[in-house]
Amino acid sequence: MNINFRRYREQKGISQESVASGLGISVDQVKNYEQFPAQVPMGMAVKWLQILGVDIATAMSEEIPPLPGIEPGSPYAELYRRLNLLNQYIDENSFLPWLELPTELRIPNDLQKQINQYYQKPNVVLTGAFDSGKSYLANTLLGHKVLPTGYQPATRVITIVCHVESRPEWFDGNVGIIDEKFWQDENGKLNFDFLYLEDRERCQKHFLQFGSFDLLEKYGVHQYDDSDDSNDGGHTAIVYVDAPLLRACNLIDLPGYSDKQDEVSKDVEKANSATKIANVLLYASPAKGHINGQDMVRLRNLLRLLPTPENECNDFPTLGNFFIVATHADPSIPDDELPKILNKASARLYKELDETAIEFRRKLTKRDIIKEDVQKRFFTFWSEKPDRCQRLFDDLTQLLCETLPKPVISRIDREINAVKKDKKQEYANSIDQYQTTVAKIEEYRKELDKAEKNEPERQREMRQKRSQVSKQIKELEKDTRQSFQIYAAKKIDVEFIEQMIRQRYDKQKEAQEYAPGYLVDLLQSHLENRISVNSEKLKAEIDAFLEKYPVPKLPNKDGIVVSIPFDTKGAFLGGIAGLGTYGALAAWAAGLGNLGSYILVAKLVSLLSALGISIGGGTATVISFVAAIGGPIVLGIGLAAGLASLVWNFFGEAWQKRLAKEIHQQFKKQGVVDKFLGGIDQYWQETATAFDKGVDAVEAKCKQYLKHLHEITSTDTQSKERIEQIIINLEKLRVFFANIPWDTQGECL
Repeated sequence: MNINFRRYREQKGISQESVASGLGISVDQVKNYEQFPAQVPMGMAVKWLQILGVDIATAMSEEIPPLPGIEPGSPYAELYRRLNLLNQYIDENSFLPWLELPTELRIPNDLQKQINQYYQKPNVVLTGAFDSGKSYLANTLLGHKVLPTGYQPATRVITIVCHVESRPEWFDGNVGIIDEKFWQDENGKLNFDFLYLEDRERCQKHFLQFGSFDLLEKYGVHQYDDSDDSNDGGHTAIVYVDAPLLRACNLIDLPGYSDKQDEVSKDVEKANSATKIANVLLYASPAKGHINGQDMVRLRNLLRLLPTPENECNDFPTLGNFFIVATHADPSIPDDELPKILNKASARLYKELDETAIEFRRKLTKRDIIKEDVQKRFFTFWSEKPDRCQRLFDDLTQLLCETLPKPVISRIDREINAVKKDKKQEYANSIDQYQTTVAKIEEYRKELDKAEKNEPERQREMRQKRSQVSKQIKELEKDTRQSFQIYAAKKIDVEFIEQMIRQRYDKQKEAQEYAPGYLVDLLQSHLENRISVNSEKLKAEIDAFLEKYPVPKLPNKDGIVVSIPFDTKGAFLGGIAGLGTYGALAAWAAGLGNLGSYILVAKLVSLLSALGISIGGGTATVISFVAAIGGPIVLGIGLAAGLASLVWNFFGEAWQKRLAKEIHQQFKKQGVVDKFLGGIDQYWQETATAFDKGVDAVEAKCKQYLKHLHEITSTDTQSKERIEQIIINLEKLRVFFANIPWDTQGECL
């Protein structure tokens, strides 16, 4: 029942306390039911109307019509048609051979695996505090009451809502509850790869239960009796619904953050782990008290991790995939107050993040971001008054229907065409090299003996260069530590903190709420900038190291080097992809995604997706460092909670000085600087480990390479035949990639 109980109560002049007493429930429950009248049980609704003196027939006839869900159409239908044709082309060429060569060649099946990723829809992620109405907002967007809602913390699992047409045939019901291990990759790292949902064996191993929507009440909310052991282990709910919205995206509702210092709770761990999969972010914060200090700390991090479609399409709106929603914008807030609430909150957010997270976004997108850009990303939501949510619905519909599909399709066009071009050329070059070998096989056989005799010298050269890079990693770590220690000593000095408070905050409460998070953000931003600079230095060093890597060579009598294909970068990548932690090499790996030669490398895609980095993404360094330090949210919330509990017993000093001293003490007490330094050490240690593993893998490939050279220059009459067969197969692969049926349609740069 969707009855406007609030309006009837206010018309009668009856207080919420009187209604609560008459119904035998708490005032908080009355407030909640007035906000979400559809949740009121039928028996209670009848009694409620009796208290208000309203005839039930009258109330039912005036029932509030539910807001229709968002209908963005099917913006990816044409893309899916083209992908289907490409899949058909691959199936028709499935007979093409697999070649066992030192350099792993990409084959049609590799392209097919990447195409499966292209079928995945963007993820719209809802996050925010536990009482911010996220699940109610999600239900309104869907046009269905699917997710449990409530005033108390409701969502206890990550809830992923997909269109019913995506449901596998063997999936029994509309809802499945899965454990955390479902999302773990081979390294034990959480990797929210939605292709796992199509893996029947994996699902049957990790799904706790299949069933109807009732399972969401049982496993997905805190109100359920937690003494029931059947609840244990539930991490994610997969929900399949027939809703127009889901033709353009998946909707993901995360467990809410508490208003207490609970940043290590299971709910918050789940929310933090899944934010990196957001393509579009909706952050819910109640209109009353909109964007408090804890919201600010979370938004600093979320904005850093949000993808940048702006870099794919120049006409994509600045911050266009970032929504801050003032929920519970109920009629008790006058119409003329709502714009003031949004303007104050957006101005506060811009002020707090301008030097740090917003500046990071400016550099990432190469766009100026001004106060008005941020202001445009604030919206109101109250489903019973369409004028208080229409702008949100219109903007989100436009985004999902037109604005976001353009960069999505453009990226796919760009990547497939890069594969088509680069692979065609790569195989043509390989054919030339093998044909040269056939023509001069006798000569190369003699030169191979020289190459093998030179092997000790080659390995000595390799060890020397390897040692130089390892030394550079240690120097970069030392530089990062020293730079941070000097900066941190200045920023957490009492005099600096006092001066900062006087310059930024007029009121003690405001300073107490926002200053600690601002200081942590300054420290993190400085460190991220330094680490980014040093990681770029190492990236150049790694590229130079691999470019000049001493691979076994066959010079002929004229001194011309004959090079049978050997992919040093690919071998190095294969060595680090199985680690799970990469340090500065995450940025190096992300950069490979811009090259058509590596887009089809499954290990690269897996490596980046496990980190939450898109191919070619610019956030690789920051994400890798945030993973090393354990996340900035913990630090910011911990400091805010410590200060919130202070009892101000100091007299004789200005409040700015007293607060500065307390913030300084809290930083020391919680070991903020040491936590950052620990993250620095871990980041560079992961870098060193990854580098060593990568070089070991290249050396292993070098041994295979020498073996291959032996085989193709052997006196055995079959060696020439083998080369000829390799050439025939390479030509088949060249023709396959050259004739890929794909034309650019969505490119928009």
